[in-house]
This record gives sequence, structure tokens and C-alpha cells, in this order.
Amino acid sequence: NVTAITISQEQFDFATKRVADAGLADKVTVKFCDYRDLTGQFDRIASIEMIEAVGLKHLPTYFSVLHDRLKPGGLVGIQAITIDESRFDAYSKSVDYIQKYIFPGGFLPAVSYFHQVAGQAGLKVKREQFFGKSYATTLARWRDRFNEAWAEIHTDQKFDERFRRMWLYYLAYCEIGFATGRTDV
Repeated sequence: NVTAITISQEQFDFATKRVADAGLADKVTVKFCDYRDLTGQFDRIASIEMIEAVGLKHLPTYFSVLHDRLKPGGLVGIQAITIDESRFDAYSKSVDYIQKYIFPGGFLPAVSYFHQVAGQAGLKVKREQFFGKSYATTLARWRDRFNEAWAEIHTDQKFDERFRRMWLYYLAYCEIGFATGRTDV
């Protein structure tokens, strides 16, 4: 049995329909719910690129909630984008392009800070797997596909040339970060 949560109405609607279409409504529950409002405990928890949206000041709460929602002996898998240790102090005291234009309030922890805050919440990191270099390739492919689909996207009239330039810059900015090791996954 799976419980999935989201605070995105579009994601909730999409996931609910996919679950129903797959005939899995008896095994998968999708809730429109903030992670801090979730009750119960779980054998396994997967957090996919959510930590970046939590923000620096809420990281202790994030890890505490994970700890509290986890059954004894359970496991949490967290996919997190991290920032290089050497850049962490300056990054945590400033606002970069992504924080200003793409994900206001977002924050990337350094691996050591991730360990520190998780440990303070009673969680222990058992294994890590880094794949930022391949994520750079993914971003390049997303940029190529975005460019190929731009004529169709643009006809929607929701997305103008300013949006296109900002999105291309965002994808390139991230690609370079992962390719150079300034960020990782």
C-alpha cells in the first residue's frame, strides 16, 4: 500500500487519475496534504527533490517529520540536490538566480549540513549515491527537447520570449553546476 502526498493541485489531479486508470485505487492513496500535516507512520518514505523546496530554516522540521512518520526500523530515501561544501557558506547567506526567479525560498544543503540536520532529528545516513554528472546530461536533453517543442509551447500564449530565455538560462545554469560538481544529486 502506498500513500502519496502533494501540495500541487495539478500533480494531485494527475496522480489521482493515473492511479485510477491503472486500477490501483485500492492500493495507492493520493492526498492533497502538506508533509507537516501528514499523520501515521510508514515502513518506507521516499522524498524526491522536495528538500530543495523546504528552505534553510525549515530543514530541521523536515527531518523531524521524516523521523516521526517513520516506523522503527523503517527507511527513508531522499533524492536531494546538494551544493558543493566550498560554496555552502556563501550560498546560504545570499540569493542566487534560481532562488530569485525559479524557486523562491528554495535552498540546497551541502552534504555535511544534510548529515548534521538529519542526525539532529535522529536519522542516520546509511548510504549515499551521487549522480550529478548524469543529471547534467539530463538537463541538456531537457533543453534540447524544450527548444524542439518551443513552437508548440509558444502557441499556447502562456509562455512568452522572456519565459523562454529564463527557462533556457535556468537549464544551462543547472547543467553547468552539475557538470562542474558545484551541485550534485
